[in-house]
Amino acid sequence: MPVEKPTAETATFCFLDFDLDNHRSKLARAAAFVAATDTRYGFSSSHLFRLGGAEVSHRVQESYEMDHEWSDSTKPIVTRPPIVGNRIVVKLLWDQAPLACENFATLCANGSDGKPAPTGQSGKPLTYRNSSVHRVVSKFIVQGGDFVFGNGSGGESVFNGKKFKDERLGLLAKHNKRGILSMGNAGKNSNSSQFFFTFAACPQCDGKHVVFGHIVSGWDVLNAMEAMGSSSGDPTASITIIDCGVWKPGEVPGAGFWYDHPDPDSYAGISPTFVVRPRVAVVAPSSAVVQKFEAALDACTVLTPVIVDSASESTQSRVISLLNDFAVDVVVVAPACRQELALPLDVDTFWEGRTVVVQAKPVDALRELRQQTWLKDQEWQLDGIWT
Repeated sequence: MPVEKPTAETATFCFLDFDLDNHRSKLARAAAFVAATDTRYGFSSSHLFRLGGAEVSHRVQESYEMDHEWSDSTKPIVTRPPIVGNRIVVKLLWDQAPLACENFATLCANGSDGKPAPTGQSGKPLTYRNSSVHRVVSKFIVQGGDFVFGNGSGGESVFNGKKFKDERLGLLAKHNKRGILSMGNAGKNSNSSQFFFTFAACPQCDGKHVVFGHIVSGWDVLNAMEAMGSSSGDPTASITIIDCGVWKPGEVPGAGFWYDHPDPDSYAGISPTFVVRPRVAVVAPSSAVVQKFEAALDACTVLTPVIVDSASESTQSRVISLLNDFAVDVVVVAPACRQELALPLDVDTFWEGRTVVVQAKPVDALRELRQQTWLKDQEWQLDGIWT
């Protein structure tokens, strides 16, 4: 029996993919350049991600700059994937703010099924896709969702374009930590499509903005956006939502980045690919051991350390919490901590029948999570595997 796919009306989670400083287009141009000129410049491969270290670090950039056909100062390139990915996954609090959740989920879902997003009263597509983040203030908030004007002066709800009311429980909720998802507004009962994430506790927003969700994963993306803030609130470089939709565990990846692979057989000349970086919880006895796992895993995964500490909550409860919140995909346990987890874990039924926990040394961890966990059965393009 096929699994029923979530809709905007039933979505517990949504995702937003943020492109920072046009990294996607810069990487795509580098990939296209290598594919077109590999013979001319003697590159070891026509695939950017298969090139050697020196080629990626120097030769591609140098060749591009001296090529009369390709070189363009207005179209710079980058030769490496983004250090942080694109994706933030959020959980929606429907029991707290159903109108805000329906509005947000619909604006995420519209256009994700291959059909164009419907046009709103403003004449603009009713979707967050291709809209920009217009405000970033460090230690405060990052705000977007104005797909009408892109500067914070516009926005449109899915409710016939009308502004909708503040919801009482959402107003009573606190902006008490990093990663709170809340509605932007221009005063009482003026909600449309603008939203913001908090960088820290923001008590000045309490009672004025409707809280309707929080970040589940993608903290590296949030950190990177905060670093692009300014005192004026204008981002120091462009931040664009390049994709969005309803997120469901096991069907939609939780972390990664977009890569436009050159494809001469495609009408557009590219094959957009979401390159997956598994979200990995690493159970380790110390920060020093975590650093060894980071060296082995960090480039191809998003790592969450769980350091065994008898003075804090149990390792078992922390791992269970991460899995039940769907904040990680797999758990890697250092051999020294093999007694810290009592299997099977008391977790959400989604994880039943899936190999989620593996024991491995840092040097073996990447191979183990790719070959021994449920990820091996997913038809996902994993970062670092290029066939």
